[in-house]
Amino acid sequence: MRDAPDVQLDALRRRPGSEPERQVEIQLGHLCNNRCVFCVSGQRTERGQAGVSEYAPILAEVRAARARGHTKITLLGGEPTLQPSFLPLLRECAALGFEQVVIFTNGAKTASGKLIDEAVATGAKIAFRISIQGASEESHERTTKKDGSFARIVRTLEHLRARGLDATVNTCLVASNHEDIERFATWLVPLGVRQLHVDLMRPLDAGDRTEDDFARTLAPLDRIGPKLAAMVQAFPPGFDVNVGNLPFCLAPEIADRIHHDGSTTETIAADGETLSAPWNKYEVKRRDKVKPEGCAGCAFDAHCSGIYAHYLAHQGTAALVPVEGERLGALDPGWLAVHLRPLARRLEARAREEGVVLSSRPEDLHALALQVGGSRIRLVRRAERAIARYPDFEVEGAIAPTEARWLAAALAAEGHAPIVPLTAGATARPLAAALARLSRDRPVGPLAWRSTELGEDRVRLELGHGSVTALVTLALDGRGRVTMGYALRGEPTETDREALRQGLGGLMARLRGGEQPARSGA
Repeated sequence: MRDAPDVQLDALRRRPGSEPERQVEIQLGHLCNNRCVFCVSGQRTERGQAGVSEYAPILAEVRAARARGHTKITLLGGEPTLQPSFLPLLRECAALGFEQVVIFTNGAKTASGKLIDEAVATGAKIAFRISIQGASEESHERTTKKDGSFARIVRTLEHLRARGLDATVNTCLVASNHEDIERFATWLVPLGVRQLHVDLMRPLDAGDRTEDDFARTLAPLDRIGPKLAAMVQAFPPGFDVNVGNLPFCLAPEIADRIHHDGSTTETIAADGETLSAPWNKYEVKRRDKVKPEGCAGCAFDAHCSGIYAHYLAHQGTAALVPVEGERLGALDPGWLAVHLRPLARRLEARAREEGVVLSSRPEDLHALALQVGGSRIRLVRRAERAIARYPDFEVEGAIAPTEARWLAAALAAEGHAPIVPLTAGATARPLAAALARLSRDRPVGPLAWRSTELGEDRVRLELGHGSVTALVTLALDGRGRVTMGYALRGEPTETDREALRQGLGGLMARLRGGEQPARSGA
């Protein structure tokens, strides 16, 4: 058995001088009105070990997180809406200029709609992530141990849809709810939900449970793969459904929907009067994972962080069959890159609709050979990224500006980060070299890189923060040197100004790494 890397929690704490993460989540305490079989918070509440968390230290940490450069914050619990600090924290997040505040809730207090309106009235840019623990009333309430909790969630989703608010759903897969998960599609889509995320139960987050408890609660590895594949198939094309921490070998046919880890996230937990030091969420979640020795031969080994040790202790390794040889060929004849096949098909369909000549050919696990018009290139998945629904890509080879613009737009429509194709032509070569550095290093700090527009002798980048947009132009002067100019749209706040200072400064500094840019405009 191969252990996951031995991660010491202290080594994962935020280090002075380290690069600041941009996403933070604050656990407001364990107090909860559900008793979910997989979660420590309901158990601690039932035992009288959870209560109201102190507001002042949470407020200080939220302010500190914003000062460190975080732009997105998630408030969760327990159940965050039970905490008296909930609405005051939303008002503070609005004042601090967070670009998004995610409310992770079980939908109990929001069922009347009153709390939703109060949250909107704070001025925070909110999105709701609803914890639904079953695709039917029976499976949900078997899991939450709370009568009426399913109906309250449905009312919450109806209120969110009526108000045009963003709603996503999170589910923890366990023995009590896995049988009917394909039923999610029939009622989540009409209620306006835009995303479903399904994750495996993590035993270390379950509280004080016996081994008999785990034996009854852990989802059966030999059955959940087909259930998840059927669930994905039940949703209409384009719906964002993804699965976290599932070994790829259990459902390789949906490999493009499976991911391990996520965006770098700093987590801080409140518990009464105490507040934890920040830790790296996904590094910590890997520390109790293991891999059977046979995983080394699996096509997905490099992208899979394994399975929580409790599963193997109770269920063994029989369900974890490496994806290799004949099995891989049966799944995807002639192509190891299972995760790129759906993307290739969608690009070809888009090209046909828009009159673009496009053909694709898989080369290996990481690369797709494309011919776009008269240009031949390789679209290469960045090696350091796990297989995911939204990986980043790099382009190898030269591509004409017209084809480059089409490819960038097509990939952006698929939800991929902006790419920088290298345009053909001698006059564009210095620009291509500069763009390659910027695409690789992403030196724009807290600014969001929203789009790339390519021309033969200039490139325009759209960078943003909050309600302000920076339109950056890179061009060549008479000596063939790269010049940089920019214009701003919108009225920047003080927070926006600081983000622009960092992002545009970082952009200019990275350009200077190869050649001295001449600055124009402001």
